Amino acid sequence: MGKLIPILSIAFIAVSIVPAWAVPMCDGPRFDDDDAGGHITFGLGFMTEEEAAQQAELRLRAQGINANMTRFWNGCIQTFVREGGHDTMRFYDPDTLEEVPVD
Repeated sequence: MGKLIPILSIAFIAVSIVPAWAVPMCDGPRFDDDDAGGHITFGLGFMTEEEAAQQAELRLRAQGINANMTRFWNGCIQTFVREGGHDTMRFYDPDTLEEVPVD
């Protein structure tokens, strides 16, 4: 029993860390800065998160990506892309609009 607790502790920590590797991370805007009052400088001026997401969705659509229900998550643009009658969640870099893989 004495060896079981350390082994289970290590296993729990390892299992807890693995899902974090699958999370997309981008160096995008932060909307939680209290000094900015929930606004950021994004593109042409100060925007709320909702306004910036709408702008990002328009930019994605201009690139031929059928984006909808767009928001920011972990600094990335999170959107649903309509393909073949189904919506698929995808993540994009807010600066380059390159798709961020989820591994």
